[in-house]
Amino acid sequence: MQPVVTTMLGVLTSATVALTGTLSPTSTTAQEEIPIKGQSFGLGTVESGSPAVFTVHGVRRTDKATIVYWSLGLPQDAAGDNAMNYLGPSTTTYFNRKVGPKQGDVALVDSGGSDSGATRIFRPMEPGGKFESCVCSKQKTLFELKPGQAGVVWSAVASLPAEVTEVDVVVGEQIIPNVPVEDGPMEPVAPEENEVSILGFGWPKINDELLANAKTPEPAFYSLTSRVSNLEQTVTRSKGTVDLATDVLFDKDSATLSPKADSTIQAAAAEIKAAKIKGGKGGKDLNVTGYTDSVGSDSDNLELSILRAKAVAEALVHALGSDYGMIPTGKGEKEPIADNDTEAGKAKNRRVTITFEGEK
Repeated sequence: MQPVVTTMLGVLTSATVALTGTLSPTSTTAQEEIPIKGQSFGLGTVESGSPAVFTVHGVRRTDKATIVYWSLGLPQDAAGDNAMNYLGPSTTTYFNRKVGPKQGDVALVDSGGSDSGATRIFRPMEPGGKFESCVCSKQKTLFELKPGQAGVVWSAVASLPAEVTEVDVVVGEQIIPNVPVEDGPMEPVAPEENEVSILGFGWPKINDELLANAKTPEPAFYSLTSRVSNLEQTVTRSKGTVDLATDVLFDKDSATLSPKADSTIQAAAAEIKAAKIKGGKGGKDLNVTGYTDSVGSDSDNLELSILRAKAVAEALVHALGSDYGMIPTGKGEKEPIADNDTEAGKAKNRRVTITFEGEK
């Protein structure tokens, strides 16, 4: 007997996901529950109609990788042959730095599981074979998915540390939060004669050879950190310096101060006032110097650094008053304080430095 499985798609739309095609049932029965760890809706690049349902059924540890079992449920009004469109544009160029099928675009986010408390996003495993495009289920499952069906897919992600017990799953441009991490593949496994994996007919069998030849991406994860300390300062009695990270002041490639920049400018102004600047011809002179990382041309970086220095100088005039004279300038990518070969180093080099003479 073929099982009829009602998913959250059916609950929310008062409909049942249709299980059509020639498939062999497993020991799963209609009375057994399909585990649902979290769900989301998405249209991807589909411009109209009902959204598809993304369901995470399990995140499982194995010896080689972390396996994510998830399904894509098509609405009854879905146009034919467009299941992949619900996943949105491919994001493997971000996660995996390789062009591949979109069912491999799965990542896991650990929010604070590391000793440092930093958020980490674990990336998809990389296929070892020349003609393999992802470490995941066959594309046939989603390519042949019909309206009303829910296709089940497995996708391999880099191994999680033992202390990580819960993750957010990123799939199909959706984020499904707070999914528990469990051990071992899901059971029962669908019969091998089932060429496509439809929800309710067992879980897709992991390709052991594909997984054995897979490579862990380098790095296995990206750290996503927010700067709590926006202001790095060194103030002495004879000379003071205030360094501002431009990432908290400007959007990428922009010289317009962002709305969140005000608190950083005010903090810098408070430090400058406390330093007791001595007067000069221009009043209490502040040298405001902009710097960039090495991305882009020398001329573009120089121009951007000058414009950013001018923007900060103007904001400081409003914060400090007319008693202070501003001398804005830019040096582009010159005089880096960190290695431009790393993202962390580039972030440090993107800065605006305020220097002044303190009272003697």
